[in-house]
Amino acid sequence: MNKNKFFSQLKKETHRIRLTSKEREVMRSALLKAIAKPRLVKSPFRVSPSPYLFISSKLVTPLAFVLILAVIGGGTAYAAEAAVPGDALYTIKVNVNEKVVEALAASTEAKAAVHAKLAERRMKEAEVLVERGALTRDAKEEIETRLDSHATELDIAVEVVGREDPVAAAELSTRLGSALAAHSALITRLGEEADDEGSREESRRFASSLRERGKRLARAEDGVAVMAMRSDGDIAVQTFAKSGESSVSASVTVRGDTDDSVAIQLRRNASSTLEEAEIKLKALKNVNATTAARVKAQIGKTRERIKNLGKDDKEGFEKALKDAKTLQVFIEAQEEFQTRAILPAPDIEENGEEDNSGHGSDDDHENTSLTAPLPL
Repeated sequence: MNKNKFFSQLKKETHRIRLTSKEREVMRSALLKAIAKPRLVKSPFRVSPSPYLFISSKLVTPLAFVLILAVIGGGTAYAAEAAVPGDALYTIKVNVNEKVVEALAASTEAKAAVHAKLAERRMKEAEVLVERGALTRDAKEEIETRLDSHATELDIAVEVVGREDPVAAAELSTRLGSALAAHSALITRLGEEADDEGSREESRRFASSLRERGKRLARAEDGVAVMAMRSDGDIAVQTFAKSGESSVSASVTVRGDTDDSVAIQLRRNASSTLEEAEIKLKALKNVNATTAARVKAQIGKTRERIKNLGKDDKEGFEKALKDAKTLQVFIEAQEEFQTRAILPAPDIEENGEEDNSGHGSDDDHENTSLTAPLPL
């Protein structure tokens, strides 16, 4: 196929791209939830200079800048969103689309959230390749390299955020820990069903590397002690970290009356993640009644546990968030890989018992239950 014919065909294909009814339903729900939030947030349209456009962002309004990007990027940028390593449009996805998303992050906390999301994207790309039986060593190494880069950027951002808001920093790390656990479990399951031995081996290695990242994330908090004293509605937080013969300390005062509690944040995130999973489950058309009933039972059990936990039970909410994230990841995978039997999700309490669904060994069960400890 010559160059002109390739781009002509590409243009035709991009014009066919439309949101499905499921995607529209999920988007509508997300928009309604965002509109209903009572607190104000910073606008995401504060623009940083982009190396991909020969135009100064100072000359146009932020919204105009985004519109110019949309016109220049066109259907190619949109089509690139589904690309994985080895696809022709993958470089546009990671070097153009994602760079713009990073540039639009208005704060350090927003940048941290972006890199956490991009890290999860890399894991989803690996899942697509595992499902296709195409996770080669080169593809795995490329994904791991990019994943390490996101993790490094996230660590730097979390450290900066932690100086002013240790609660937000802890919450970001915990969410990443939950994502690592959930995706490693999914990749393990997909890899077990791969036809190609090479793909099965690479999937096992990648799942193992995700579990190891989870362990490193947990060890990063080892040796950290926290002392908190309440005064006039505020909490003075003093942290001490010791490594070998050296030690460091830092202190910060945070509000102790509303949303700055780690447990409150984790509870909210666990509940919202569970709601998103439930919406996606209702939209699924390719699961039988028995499977749907089991997943609903898993969702109900997790929701009931969230409801019954004490307001300061951080460990309980960590576990609930991990379970909610696992449900969300497996439901999304069932939607993506419609010819595969992905559900029910493993390691979710169902009727008071652990549901392993016959997938994986006891070691697998232990390793896929990782969550990052909190510094508070």
